Amino acid sequence: MIDVNRAWDLKMAIEGVKELERFNPTWIEEPVRWEDDRRNLKLLSQQTKIPLSGGESEITIYGCRSMVEENAIQILQFDCTMFGGFTNGKKLSALCELNHLDIAPHHDCYIHAPLVASSPSGRIVESFDDERDPLQAELFENPHKMSNGWIYLNENPGLGLEISETALKKFGKLVYKNK
Repeated sequence: MIDVNRAWDLKMAIEGVKELERFNPTWIEEPVRWEDDRRNLKLLSQQTKIPLSGGESEITIYGCRSMVEENAIQILQFDCTMFGGFTNGKKLSALCELNHLDIAPHHDCYIHAPLVASSPSGRIVESFDDERDPLQAELFENPHKMSNGWIYLNENPGLGLEISETALKKFGKLVYKNK
C-alpha cells in the first residue's frame, strides 16, 4: 500500500498513479488533497486500475457514505473513533458490503478488529506498536493479542475489552461531582 496522505492535486495524482501502476500496489491511500477529495478521488479512480482508498480523514459517516455512493474509492478506511463509534462503523461496513467495497479501518486496531472480523467486506486492520501508540498499550486490561501479522480477538462479549482502572485514573477526569 502506498499512503500519499492527501498530498497530490488531481493532475499530480494522475501522473503519480501512472508511474506507480508498474509496481502493482495493493492500493493508493488518500492520494488527493482535502479540498475536494471525493470528487477528485472519483476522477482519479477513472484514470487508474490501482484501487484507491480513503475515508480516514472524513469526520462524519455521511462523508464516508458519499465516497461510497459516488464510486470514488474501492477501499473505505473510516475511523469510527472519530464519529459515532462502533455503531456507525457497523453501518459503514454494511454499506460497503452492499456496494462490493472492502473496509480497512484507520487506526485503533482493538476497536476496529471486531468490525473487520464480522464483515464480509473486512480486509485488514491497521495497527501500531506500543511505542507509536502508548495510550492504546495502557488502555485495556485484556487487549487483543497480536502475533505474526494476525490479531486474535478476545472471547468476551461486545468488543471483548475491559478498560484498565489504572488508565482511568491516569487519563480520566471527573465530569460530575455529587455535592
